[in-house]
Amino acid sequence: MKKILIDGRFIGVGDSQTRLVMELVRGILSLDKENDYTLLVRPQAKFQISNIDSEEYRNLNIKVLDIKHYGIAEQTKLLKYLNEEKFDLVHFTQFNHPIRYRGKYVITIQDMTLFGHLHRQNIVKKLAFGSVIKSAAKNSTKIICISKTTMEEVADYFNLPKDKFTVTYLGIDHQNYNMNVKSQVKKIDNFTKKYKIADDYILYTGMWKRHKNILRMMKAFEQYRAKNPDNKIQLVLVGKIDKSEPEVMKEVGRINSIIENAIVTTGYIEEEELPIAYAGAFVYCMPSLSEGFGWPPLEAMACGTPVISSRESCMPEILGKAPLYFDAYNVADIAKKMKTIISDKDIRKDLIKKGLEQVKKYNWDECAKDTLKVYKELLF
Repeated sequence: MKKILIDGRFIGVGDSQTRLVMELVRGILSLDKENDYTLLVRPQAKFQISNIDSEEYRNLNIKVLDIKHYGIAEQTKLLKYLNEEKFDLVHFTQFNHPIRYRGKYVITIQDMTLFGHLHRQNIVKKLAFGSVIKSAAKNSTKIICISKTTMEEVADYFNLPKDKFTVTYLGIDHQNYNMNVKSQVKKIDNFTKKYKIADDYILYTGMWKRHKNILRMMKAFEQYRAKNPDNKIQLVLVGKIDKSEPEVMKEVGRINSIIENAIVTTGYIEEEELPIAYAGAFVYCMPSLSEGFGWPPLEAMACGTPVISSRESCMPEILGKAPLYFDAYNVADIAKKMKTIISDKDIRKDLIKKGLEQVKKYNWDECAKDTLKVYKELLF
């Protein structure tokens, strides 16, 4: 029996990372009853870990330590804990780790996009970020990436051999994101009323960081509405309103002053509302310049909503032929693709069908199986 630790310090802190780690833990433990697992969490994870059935997962121990990422405690308190426990393998599900740790460990790198918006961070945080990810890339035994695109970017940036990497695609929550959500008309109606969405809408979900390319998307939407004044379709931005990116709200205000109520910002919504948001949308737009995987367009496809997308980064790799692609740097092309997806019923129907097929490629069972294979290769 081997002792394996999975770092789940993001559980309860970020929705996407919570989902990733929880699905991974459940999947691995359902496959491996032989080894002894420890899930490291912070106190914020209390609600999520309460859903883990201790009777089903008898080989799981949960360790609660209030250790933030990038903090001094990560380099001291966490290092002390790991050295005392002498795990056979540690999986840092982000690259954050104690840089002096010399045990065997694997890291997951989801993307390299953080390098693109550290421009707003102070010099200390920039240096800390750089030193931690460099140490992780160089000293880890194996690097798991969630797409071939991310693998290529990390390998090139740190000049690492490809045999140090494994690509494990993430899964989709098919139980909550599926075509059945389309039939939940009352919930969709309640959602639109709650957020004052009056008409059909183009949906965007996620962060407002620079690499998400939201400003060009909004300018394209403004172009479309200006050329098609009879169509009252709205653009709905779902996600936390990021005060560190003031340009976005400024642009929302400018466009809404010209075209009344054209853009709706919902702010953060609960995760159970997300499938409803996707299912209610007429179109989902993915304008991003850099991604590691791209959950939102896949979730939209699973709910039967057609997608238009940037062809940058990993989007063609992950989304295949399911979306209608546009040039992410060309506002006129984004506007053109908006017009096509809105006005052409045959294209919409074809993209919906392709999207439903594409999402079948991604499930958490396969992700867990591929991750466990990495563990066993390093331990046995």
